[in-house]
Amino acid sequence: MAELVNRRVGQTAVGRSAANRWLFPGAAPGQPLSARQLGARLRRLGIPARASRNTALMELAGQLPAAVLSQLLGLHLQTTTNWTHEAGNTRQRYATNVANRTTA
Repeated sequence: MAELVNRRVGQTAVGRSAANRWLFPGAAPGQPLSARQLGARLRRLGIPARASRNTALMELAGQLPAAVLSQLLGLHLQTTTNWTHEAGNTRQRYATNVANRTTA
């Protein structure tokens, strides 16, 4: 990851700096690369962005309650509820489990 941060460059000469907070800087100074452009770059590399995104979302849905996932990703609660059911996440006691975790 550090190598990516050190090699990143935006699409414009204005705003190029080590202080840029985006891993994939966009054309506008201080803005990230758009989802469309990032998807196009990934497709050129042979990476199936949609399938990878869906896999990651389903993995999260299998681990988090719908309400937490909804707030985390800014998605409608019904959408995340559907995902959690699809992922087989029937854990109703998530908060209790988190509270009872011990750190090693």
